[in-house]
Amino acid sequence: MTCNCVRDNEARLAEHYTKQLGIAAKAEAKNVAIVFGNGVSELPYLPYAIKADKPGWRGAKGKEISMFFNFCPFCGKPIEKEPA
Repeated sequence: MTCNCVRDNEARLAEHYTKQLGIAAKAEAKNVAIVFGNGVSELPYLPYAIKADKPGWRGAKGKEISMFFNFCPFCGKPIEKEPA
C-alpha cells in the first residue's frame, strides 16, 4: 500500500483500548490479505457472503468471496500496483 493507514488505525485502537481496559491491548486488522505477485504486498479487502441455490453456495453462511480495494478505505489514496 502507498499509505500506512491500516497500521496507524491498529495503533490508535490499541492505545484507546489500553486506556479503556487499564491493561495492554493489541489491535489487529482482520481484513488484510498478503498477496503474492512480483513481490509480496498487503492489501485490505471486504468479505461478502454469496448465497445461491447451487451446491457449495446453499449453506447458512453461503460462500465467502473477497473484494480488494483500489484505494485506501481510510485516506482514499490509490493503492499502487507493484512494478512488473
